[in-house]
Amino acid sequence: MSSSLSLFCWVVWLLVLFEDNKKIASYDEIQNFIMTQFILRKMVSGLINANPVVYEKKERRVRSVPSAAADEYAVEPIDQQEIFDHIRDIKDPEHPYSLEELKVITEDAIDVDDSRGSVRVTFTPTVEHCSMATVIGLCLRVKLLRSLPSRYKVDIRVAPGSHATEAAVNKQLNDKERVAAALENPGLLDMVDECLSPSYE
Repeated sequence: MSSSLSLFCWVVWLLVLFEDNKKIASYDEIQNFIMTQFILRKMVSGLINANPVVYEKKERRVRSVPSAAADEYAVEPIDQQEIFDHIRDIKDPEHPYSLEELKVITEDAIDVDDSRGSVRVTFTPTVEHCSMATVIGLCLRVKLLRSLPSRYKVDIRVAPGSHATEAAVNKQLNDKERVAAALENPGLLDMVDECLSPSYE
């Protein structure tokens, strides 16, 4: 079995294992079911979304630099543009495009309340049955956890009505224990790091 398929099985198994805090099916049963679906899908298209629409990137805006007279120890507020700049270049797990180019994320879908230390990113998978939605959400969360001060609470959501298992994906992406468990899987962590690596374009 390919490492990507094995990884996908592991992610789905985690989702099922923790759903309503009870194990519904064994890992082997889920793996066999997913393998069958994976083979059938490969026979039909080869990719979940073989021909995604690619959009033009927005021009990068220059951020204002605080004056030299400003207190160097002052906490600078974080805004929507800064969050977007952190995540816009994350690569899609199955295409050589950024999440911005696929319109999986947009600046308008980011909410920041700096006074409360909260950030919410709502993303839109390219297809409603996208099996990579959890991986994309995990990439967004990891990138922001690595980039923002620890005082910020990050909330990652699938856009309402954009995914067949929206509630389950949202639940998984915002559960600290599930996220921590997912990142203990070396294969999944490698995939996340690959998506977060610079493209140098």
